[in-house]
Amino acid sequence: MVASGKSGRLNPMIRGKAQQTIVFLALQILHDAWPATKTDSRINRHSHEDAITDILRWKMAEAKNRMNPIPQMRFEREAQSDRAQQDTPTGLIDIMVSYTWRESTYLTMECKRIRSDENSLALAYVRNGVNRFAEGKYGPGHAFGIVVGYVICGNAAGCAERVRLVLETEPSKETGYDLNHGWQPSINALSNLYQSRHAQVAFKNHVTLFQSFMSMI
Repeated sequence: MVASGKSGRLNPMIRGKAQQTIVFLALQILHDAWPATKTDSRINRHSHEDAITDILRWKMAEAKNRMNPIPQMRFEREAQSDRAQQDTPTGLIDIMVSYTWRESTYLTMECKRIRSDENSLALAYVRNGVNRFAEGKYGPGHAFGIVVGYVICGNAAGCAERVRLVLETEPSKETGYDLNHGWQPSINALSNLYQSRHAQVAFKNHVTLFQSFMSMI
């Protein structure tokens, strides 16, 4: 496990590189687990996102356990997103990636269905996914987060473009979207992976979201 500081942050001297390494490892495990996830007989592209995420969580655990050495991280389904100073949860995280002994240090993975040929799912992806990071419901004060788009139309690039357009048209006070940073293909080599930057005004923080579009077809 990695030593950590407050509010999901590592020591400032090592936070950026150390947490980015964790993010890219979690994303690699996601991609390794995806073929077995999308072909599982219990789900298909018409399945509810919760049913897909139930399968994905365990496929990610299996993919992690095939690595040598096995990464010291856990994938927890619908763990509480809360704050130490509050006695009630602020939300349920689709997949919490825990990688230290501190309860406040983790990576949030939010999962949403998405398609390229209509706008309602893209709006839900942003309003009920991305915006929860911006308001601090998920990842309060954290440096990074992950949003997974379950592509149900076969056009991952088109889905990414639709999300980009929604982010540019929705109110910035809700999305926290940093137009100067923009919507960028990730520096990681994984396909259909993008990153965006969002203000968490309540925490005087910016969170970088890695957005991975995974095709169900």
